[in-house]
Amino acid sequence: MDLVVTNARVVTMNAAGTVAEAVAIRHGSIVAVGSNTQILALQEPKTLRLDAGGRTVLPGFIEPHNHLVGFGTALLGVNVRTPPNRSLHDIVARLRQRAAQTPPGEWIVGRGYDDTGIADLRHPTRRDLDAASTAHPIVIWHISGHLLAANSRALELAGIHATTPDPSGGRIGRFPGSAEPDGVLYEMPAQILVTRCMPQYGDDEVRRGFLQALADFLRVGVTTIHDASVGRMRGVDILKTYQQMRRNGDLKLRINMFLQWQLLQELDFALQSGFGDTWLRVAGCKIVADGSLPGITAALREPYYCHDEEKGWLLYEQDELNAMVLTLHRQGYQIATHANGDAAIDAVLTAYANALTVLPRRDQRFRIEHCQVCHPEHIVQMRQLGIIPNFFANHVYYWGDRHRDRFLGPARVQFLDPVGSALRAGIHPLLHSDCPVTPVSPLFCVQSAAARLTSTRHVLNAAERISVRDAIATMTVHAAHATFEEHVKGTLEVGKLGDLVVLQQDPFQVVPHEIGQIDVAATVVSGQVMYQADDVTVG
Repeated sequence: MDLVVTNARVVTMNAAGTVAEAVAIRHGSIVAVGSNTQILALQEPKTLRLDAGGRTVLPGFIEPHNHLVGFGTALLGVNVRTPPNRSLHDIVARLRQRAAQTPPGEWIVGRGYDDTGIADLRHPTRRDLDAASTAHPIVIWHISGHLLAANSRALELAGIHATTPDPSGGRIGRFPGSAEPDGVLYEMPAQILVTRCMPQYGDDEVRRGFLQALADFLRVGVTTIHDASVGRMRGVDILKTYQQMRRNGDLKLRINMFLQWQLLQELDFALQSGFGDTWLRVAGCKIVADGSLPGITAALREPYYCHDEEKGWLLYEQDELNAMVLTLHRQGYQIATHANGDAAIDAVLTAYANALTVLPRRDQRFRIEHCQVCHPEHIVQMRQLGIIPNFFANHVYYWGDRHRDRFLGPARVQFLDPVGSALRAGIHPLLHSDCPVTPVSPLFCVQSAAARLTSTRHVLNAAERISVRDAIATMTVHAAHATFEEHVKGTLEVGKLGDLVVLQQDPFQVVPHEIGQIDVAATVVSGQVMYQADDVTVG
């Protein structure tokens, strides 16, 4: 035995609802689940023992939509989030402080500003950022990642001026009544005008950020992730980074990669779904169909509640999206498509239905990522087509009040992240953090879906609440199924990978709105203790 975990309440999450006392892991896989007596009988002289002290043990959490490498590089930049920043003045002060420590001409970057979370209730303009420095190009990303604000120096280097046209799928912000760019660039096709001018991060920088991010993921019990945008972006080659971390032994959790459509085209579709091993593998392809609700760029059927002439937009015309999906489907890729607004979900379901009509295939497990403004007819169609919705239910807490009062209004907010409706329809949905958009925390995702409390403690559509067990299943059983890995992970059963999490409290005994406060006592991946709290002993 490599490791035995004893004196625990082992919630296996298997179909029978088995609860045991102990688990044994050998050569990275589970070889026994049973009583303390049964498992201790298997212990050998060199076997490590983790005494859980009566704590609850669950399958390792699978975080099915996040950006681990991007989170790592964000940690290297300026923190422009709210909190701690309450105003544009606070943000500019932080940028000015970084500029004072940075040689002139070098780029200054930050991530996480929220125009609806600061007192100013607007995006920073180039003029705001020029107050921090005109000697440095400055770029700060919106909390959603779907837009950025750049200062005059960054716009100058990118060649963006009054006569620069909006790129297809993107938009260049302009000062009111003028063609002059205000510094805000909406969606990737516009952002890339600036980001292609940014220098690449050095390998040491990327590794430093990666290890910080990795520690955060392990600390909250994540043993597998689905990275939902693997490509070359914002100064880092994400595929190369994962490959390097795998080679040098820094990879302490398992990675399922959804490669960007653009990267797959560059590689001439050489990396197929399923390529790799249990630590690093290609899951499929990621397409982005629209933008962000807080960014007012997600594609809605009807205008935003706060902007009666703005519906957001689709990044691709329907024919183009159909062609992309069909190309990937013909080559056997699993497809995960980002769609926040109801008009975007319409478009994605149309593209998926078209591909499955042209080339019928069973159990393709296409996914819709975020799937936020989701109507009952969407759920019916997803059930018919076998589509997996990956809900961004953390929005209920972080932006729920603003969705109701600002973005969607009281009527449409009832369609926000309908996890309960999906379960009742016989669908196996997922939950995710989209880290760094919201902090990585599987237990907080469970809380969001089970309690549906906003940050002001208002319940947002109680009918969509789900049980704690069902919520945990979204990030274990369902998440394993969502990348065709149900035979190796998602439950604690003999023959599956030795990935588990030990919790300081039992989530089944804690009130739902406090589940996110439960700390992780230990995280085990492949029988190795990758994280342990100070009060946990292994020996």
